[in-house]
Amino acid sequence: MPPKRPRSGSPAPVRLGGLVLFRAESGENDLVVTFLTRERGLISALAKNARKSVRRFGGGLLSPGTAAWYDFRIREKRDLAFVERGEANPKAPQLPPDPLIRALSAWALELARAFEAPRNPAPLSFNLLLRHLGALSRAKDDAPPRLLARSLSLSFTKLYMELAGFGAGLEECSRCGRPPEDPGLYLITLNDPRVVCPRCQKKLPEGVGGGAARFPLPLVEKLGKIKDLKNPVLFSLEELEAAENFYRALAAANSGRRFKSPRAIKGLLEADSPPDPPEGGKVGEAGNKEGNP
Repeated sequence: MPPKRPRSGSPAPVRLGGLVLFRAESGENDLVVTFLTRERGLISALAKNARKSVRRFGGGLLSPGTAAWYDFRIREKRDLAFVERGEANPKAPQLPPDPLIRALSAWALELARAFEAPRNPAPLSFNLLLRHLGALSRAKDDAPPRLLARSLSLSFTKLYMELAGFGAGLEECSRCGRPPEDPGLYLITLNDPRVVCPRCQKKLPEGVGGGAARFPLPLVEKLGKIKDLKNPVLFSLEELEAAENFYRALAAANSGRRFKSPRAIKGLLEADSPPDPPEGGKVGEAGNKEGNP
């Protein structure tokens, strides 16, 4: 259905492809929704009567993680636009009801909301986020400990932080310029995310490295192989735990925000983890410490 003609003095409607990043209730029936678009970056828009209108916004069109077509009325001197209706995009990824996939998607949406600027064109960020949601939607059958889904999320986070200008500079040591090649732990700081090799760490001024991560060489090399989302790099459980914590801290340090989704992700992973083995035995063994039935 084509957009309605604008009322006198009202801006003309514009149709844009958008990704819903966040929504909040406003009044009894309205929603304030944050979208990411290619052409205008972040758009915060009021959806009037959205909680009641199935015809204009049915089918979850204003749910976080949804990619669809939306009709906006954008007032250039106002922070809040209006979104009048949405139309499903059959080519857009459909997130499964898998709780962990949803939580990992929420992390990606939170990142975009933290680093994108209002009404600043964001075609690269939009395309990267859309491809990532598509990859996550195809990883729904990933079994615990969910290495594939978490590896996809880590790859997206690494690429997105580089796109936002806060990459970890994994190609070479920031002090001597050598590529990662020496065994040992490589240091990456949060306030100035650059790799420092084991040799140069000895020459660092006292106090440098607070809040930093130290990664073994194989993990640095794996992270360096992430160039796009087309060829996923699979990480081990130990590698994921180290790199996830670092990149989440890096995002928090450079955005000044406290992210909510990492806590939800942690809770879901703990719920999926196998129970600790009985004292004095192994998982699956019955009986007491002496092995008696």
